[in-house]
Amino acid sequence: MHTTFTRRRVLGGMTGAGTAALAGCLGGLTSDDGVDPPEADSSTDREQLSVALEDDPTADTWDTYGYATPYYTKVVEPLVWASESMETVPWLATDWEALDETTWEFSLREGVRFHNGEELTAEDVVWSFERLFDRGDFVYGWLHLAPENVVAVDDHTVEFTTTEPFAAFPGTIAHNMVCVQHPDSADEELGTIGTGPLEVTSVERGDAVETTPFDDYWGDRMETGVEFAVLDDATTRSLSLEAGDVDVIFNPPRSRVSSYEADPTVSVLAQQSPRTMFAPLNLYRSPTDEADFRRALNYAVSQVELTETVLEGVDDPARGPISPIVSWSAHDDVPTYERDREHARELVESSSYDGEALSFVVHGGVTNADLVAEALQGSFADIGVETDIRLVDSGSYSDVVREDAPHLGLRTSGSNSAAADYIMFENFHSEGINNIQAYEAEGTGLYNLGGEVDELIETAYRSRDLEETADAYREAQVRIVEEAVCIPVCYIVYVIAAQADVTGIDPHPIDKMVDWSGLSRTGDE
Repeated sequence: MHTTFTRRRVLGGMTGAGTAALAGCLGGLTSDDGVDPPEADSSTDREQLSVALEDDPTADTWDTYGYATPYYTKVVEPLVWASESMETVPWLATDWEALDETTWEFSLREGVRFHNGEELTAEDVVWSFERLFDRGDFVYGWLHLAPENVVAVDDHTVEFTTTEPFAAFPGTIAHNMVCVQHPDSADEELGTIGTGPLEVTSVERGDAVETTPFDDYWGDRMETGVEFAVLDDATTRSLSLEAGDVDVIFNPPRSRVSSYEADPTVSVLAQQSPRTMFAPLNLYRSPTDEADFRRALNYAVSQVELTETVLEGVDDPARGPISPIVSWSAHDDVPTYERDREHARELVESSSYDGEALSFVVHGGVTNADLVAEALQGSFADIGVETDIRLVDSGSYSDVVREDAPHLGLRTSGSNSAAADYIMFENFHSEGINNIQAYEAEGTGLYNLGGEVDELIETAYRSRDLEETADAYREAQVRIVEEAVCIPVCYIVYVIAAQADVTGIDPHPIDKMVDWSGLSRTGDE
């Protein structure tokens, strides 16, 4: 039976996330061209279900996870999870307590077993965090931890001491990458040994991760194995789904979504995510160092028109830099810049802009970023501002921005954890990753207003009072929008399309946390 799934939206402001109507779940995963797809035309002839991912699940970046991505696969699990309302909930840890401003004590769930049959202990957690620090210096600032500050108190108690007061610590480690592995995972021949409902049976580098249900899983046992493969081209993913070669795909081309919604052979789910596409503006380079000029660029843009045309009506028009699905988003409170070309032209004419093209660096890894950039370029031209677009690949974008300090960029920013605090810090705090190089060298930065906004961000992530945190982040967002630090474009909606006979996908605002535990094919029941 075909089920049509409608978009789940969370459009609340600071009061928390709620979900709009979507009863039931979707299902499906797809396989990659390079994973020896079965010759049968019908997906019902395959012994397992397949999920096609946009990125390689076996890439080098996942070396510390045995080349099996911690995202999507449910092979490894963290101590804490994010609920569908982006709240922090127990997972491998049953509870936690703040002993003082910097010390946290976590109690582990008893009876949890790794895929090799051994029971989870606190020493395994300590080892996993030490291994996480091997991924790079960014981990220290992200978690506000140092390796020596993770200690096993007893077999089922772990103590963490953060390097500074960090009230968002539990929500920050509600993240797939902050997972627990068995120390034998360091042996490349053994690969990833986690506690999740799926265990790895094989990894084909560049192709796929194959999994099977873990019989001794502590939670609800899965009934089918899943193959996670990569089809990085959106059109290829769609063609593979339409040909019956795969079961489920993430993010078909936006242009195909409406036709899939009308297709009885396909089920579609559209889920708003904690991610926003926006164009940050350089506050320390003329003429974007002038607030009124930045406001002119904002007045030139219609987010509604962009989402309805370029983005095919899939994503939601943005008002600010933080998705409303994040509990402390100020979406409903920030001022808006309704398109007003006449006023925008007046602001440009009164600015120091001399007609020279603004440098515009675009993140090539963002879906439809090139088309959005061209649309923005046209909107700016309408008010007499020229731009020079430079499209750069995913791996180069951050380095290019930090080195070249362009007038504006185009990128997305979001959260893969419940707390989501680092969205504000990394983008808009003077010591955030996007700003710290120029801030330390010259006392400037890129997108950081500094002063009061830095203080508000610090207050928010240090406070243990949720209301104080929300108020501080709200005020910081209002200041950021008032000063036109960026041009919001859209709140990202991710789409899953599946064969109509595949059921049981439980969506999640964070796409990497989609739940496959109920996954099945109707004909197999």
